[in-house]
Amino acid sequence: FDEIDSGRWSRVAATGPTQNGKTLMCYVAPVLYHLFEIGETVIVGLPSMDMANDKWTEDFLPVIEASEYRDLLPTSGEGSRGGQVKRGIRFRNGSTMRFMTAGGNDKKRAAYTSRVVAITEVDGMDESSETSREADKIEQIESRTRAFGRRGKRIYLECTTSIERGRIWQELKKGTDSRILRPCPKCAEYVAPEREHLVGWEDAESEEAAAINARFSCPSCAELWSDEDRIESARKAVLVHAGQEVTKDGVTVGPIPQTQTLGFRWSAVDNPFVTAGDLGAEEWLAARSRDRENAEKKMRQFVWTMPYDPPEIELTPLEAEDIEKRSSDLKKGIVPDDAVGITIGIDTGKRALHWTVVAVGQGSGGRVIEYGRQPVLSDKLGVKR
Repeated sequence: FDEIDSGRWSRVAATGPTQNGKTLMCYVAPVLYHLFEIGETVIVGLPSMDMANDKWTEDFLPVIEASEYRDLLPTSGEGSRGGQVKRGIRFRNGSTMRFMTAGGNDKKRAAYTSRVVAITEVDGMDESSETSREADKIEQIESRTRAFGRRGKRIYLECTTSIERGRIWQELKKGTDSRILRPCPKCAEYVAPEREHLVGWEDAESEEAAAINARFSCPSCAELWSDEDRIESARKAVLVHAGQEVTKDGVTVGPIPQTQTLGFRWSAVDNPFVTAGDLGAEEWLAARSRDRENAEKKMRQFVWTMPYDPPEIELTPLEAEDIEKRSSDLKKGIVPDDAVGITIGIDTGKRALHWTVVAVGQGSGGRVIEYGRQPVLSDKLGVKR
């Protein structure tokens, strides 16, 4: 919140562990600040309108009702008396919360202007649909702020991390890539313990033993911390950006990154709702899960706020630019003039023959000029080795 109030950033991309108040701090609070403290319209982006109703009733409404602004709730129209949210909610101070989703056509996102945009679940909205002629949904929603200039607008992006190519992780890394440093109670160095610094649970014989033995260790001196040490060090924590460090005296040194995006991430060590024992027990169970891949995905994304690293056997997603690099102007079925030979490969199967024709050039390379699939009447002809 101090960094947002500093006025240095026109965009904020934030992520943290699940069940840690991430949505409240990074999505709900900024939206309500602009609606009620500033009194301006806010565009609220999210994947679907069904989610809009859930966000309103479960996240926004309870906070407003518990605040000094509860008298500004609408008495009629959308959002009043438990009514369904269809497009937006107009409050009694004149400000409007306008919902925009990933669904529908591009024109629905093009007819509204606001200085402030807040988007949740951004990794589910960062791709263009096949029928869209415009940029992805996030870019379309953000473009509603263009009238207010690069520094006048306010954009808030929030999401649980998914994969390294996911939108929220890319926003963090291309932004300030900020991290929270805290002084070690043992050596006084400012450090940021990560997953590899949670130790003691690995060789435990049971879940309870893992919880008892788990401790955070200092990345600098390797001394073990108690939960009391972790809490006390958090009171002196500071936020530093990429390229910056903190001296033992608590002085931040290094330049401020030249970007308009505050990339803010916090991890399990910064989560006061869990102890080292809780984390150790989770790690012990995940290491022994029957579905190791799913358990690893959960620990990285939901607990440690890191993108999931898919196994090498997973297929690489196709990218249009990569496909274009592998294409040529050669028409299918045409033998190129420089060909010195043709090879035909057939993959024989019980139900079909898959065949490919390659024109071989002067060098060792070749170009696919024809391919196809030939059904096999194996039930009629029989099967022979």
